[in-house]
Amino acid sequence: MLVWQAHKARVRHMAFSPDGAELATTAGTSKFVWTWHAATGGAAGRLAGHATHARAVAYSPDGRFLASTQNAPTTHVWDRATRKIAGYLTSPGWCRESVAFRPDSSAVAVATSDGVSEWPTSAFGASARRLPATRAVGAGTSFRTVVFSPCGRYLAATRYRAFMLYDADGDPLRTFSDPQGMADAAQVAFAPDGEALAVVFGLRVHLFALPDGEETAVLRGHPNFIHAIGFMPDGRAIVSAGADGIVRTWDPGTGSQTRSFDWGIGKVCAAAVAPNGMLCAAGGENGDVVVWDADV
Repeated sequence: MLVWQAHKARVRHMAFSPDGAELATTAGTSKFVWTWHAATGGAAGRLAGHATHARAVAYSPDGRFLASTQNAPTTHVWDRATRKIAGYLTSPGWCRESVAFRPDSSAVAVATSDGVSEWPTSAFGASARRLPATRAVGAGTSFRTVVFSPCGRYLAATRYRAFMLYDADGDPLRTFSDPQGMADAAQVAFAPDGEALAVVFGLRVHLFALPDGEETAVLRGHPNFIHAIGFMPDGRAIVSAGADGIVRTWDPGTGSQTRSFDWGIGKVCAAAVAPNGMLCAAGGENGDVVVWDADV
C-alpha cells in the first residue's frame, strides 16, 4: 500500500493507463491533468491546456490518448507519446465530470448538458484542431455520466433520477430508475462480460441483469454517499468507495461484502481499478492518493 500527498485540494477524478503503470488525476480548481508512476507515487508529469479547472480523465484502451473534460464545452485529448494536444473536442453542451472511450478505442464520448457527444479517434492528429462532435446520443437531455460496456454492446448515461441504456449504435434500450425511492443514479459500472450492471442510488448499489434489466442484488453497507463504483476485470468482485472513507469489496453473485479498507485519507472522492486488475487507487478530500495491490 502506498499513500502520498498528490494535491492540495480534493481529488476530482482518476484513471489508470491500460497497463496499470500510470495514474492520471485531476483535483480542485487546477487546470492541469497530473500523471503519476503508480508503483512509486512519483510524478510522471502534468498536461496543460485547459482554460478552466480539469474534471474527468480517461485513457484510450490502446494507450495512445488521454482525454480530459473541463468546466467548459471543450474536452482536450493528448497524444501520450508526444504529450501534445491531439484535438479540441467541442460539444453543444457543457461538459460533465465524465469521459469514456469505446473499448476498441475507435471513439471517445463525453456526457454534457445536451446529450452524449462522440468523436472518432481517427480525427486526432499531430496538429491539434477543433473538432465538432460527429454523433449525439440523447440530444436535449442533460447527462451526468457516460460509460461503455467492456464487451462493446452497450452505452449507459445517467441523468436526473434515472439512467438510460443504449445499444452500441446509440439506440435506446431501457430506462432505469431507483427501485426503492427517488435517488439519483450517481455512478454506473458494467461487468466485464456485459451481462450485469451496477448502479449507485444514494447509499445503495443495485445490480441489474442485462439485457432484461432484472434486479439481482442490492449492496448495502455504506453509511454515507458512494462516489465510485467498479468491477474488477475478472468480474468476481465489485469495488465501492465514498464519503464514509471506507473502500469496500463485494461478491456480485451474493451481494455480500467481502472486505473493507480504511486507508486514512478521509472522505474518498474518486477511485479507479487498473485494467489489468493488479492495482486499485483512491483519492481523498485533502488531496491524498492511495494505491494498493488488489490481492490485499
